[in-house]
Amino acid sequence: MQHKGQENAFSICSKPETSIAIRDRIDALIEKGSGKIAIGFGGNPKDKSAVRGGPAFELIFNIHNLLRKKKLRDNFDLTFFAPMESPGERMGPKSLQMIESMFKKYKITKHFGKKIKSFEPSGVVFDDDSVLKSELTLFIPASAGHIVLKNSDLPLTEAGLIKIDETCLVTGTNNIYAAGDIAAIEGPKWKAKQGHIAELMGRQAAYNIIMSETGSSIRKSYKEHLNILCIMDTGNGAAFVFRNDNWAFAIPMPGLGHWLKMGWGQYAKLTKRGIIPRFPGL
Repeated sequence: MQHKGQENAFSICSKPETSIAIRDRIDALIEKGSGKIAIGFGGNPKDKSAVRGGPAFELIFNIHNLLRKKKLRDNFDLTFFAPMESPGERMGPKSLQMIESMFKKYKITKHFGKKIKSFEPSGVVFDDDSVLKSELTLFIPASAGHIVLKNSDLPLTEAGLIKIDETCLVTGTNNIYAAGDIAAIEGPKWKAKQGHIAELMGRQAAYNIIMSETGSSIRKSYKEHLNILCIMDTGNGAAFVFRNDNWAFAIPMPGLGHWLKMGWGQYAKLTKRGIIPRFPGL
């Protein structure tokens, strides 16, 4: 996929400075009083778990509510795009139904099922050469193995991710472990890479290393803890989304949900910096 016209196209999951550039472009369109904004995410056909759509959904809902507060929503075209037919289906049918109803309620146009060819100053070009016109394109690329891995002797999947067993031990090795985005996870079809899964894998790998070094045969698996968990902020509320092998549900949280997500962000920042203690399991 080619990337051109970067003044109009930004990756949501990029360096911190990019968030400032995105803010400035949104402010400029608000100052103009109208615009076309396209937001979406990509997929990796070689590993369908290597996808993150949640932040894209959150961003388009937040922009909708920002424009609504400024009484400019009717002057803007908001479009959500993705190469798969049903983006968000990994969260479960209830969550997919909720997102669909939100798209209709917020008058957000959908553009699904076409492979992305390139980003141009005029918008997003798809593999059939059709163009989604956009003055600001915000996108989350799919994950793939790091380029460094290609020159290593580690066992890799077709997507370039490290092959591991359920204890995070690299396949064919005795003392090499891999966790997080760099590793290929196994599990149900709905599995997806999320931050809390990466942290879980790291904890299991650390525990298993300690057990190995002390001569114990006890090991912990990441597989039994696989789930999808998120609070999807909408700017004026949120939705709690959860899925595992037994449950799949979405609970709307108008009003309060937005502040819960804000509070969670502060909690995550303060605990990771060691300023406050972390609650067990959170």
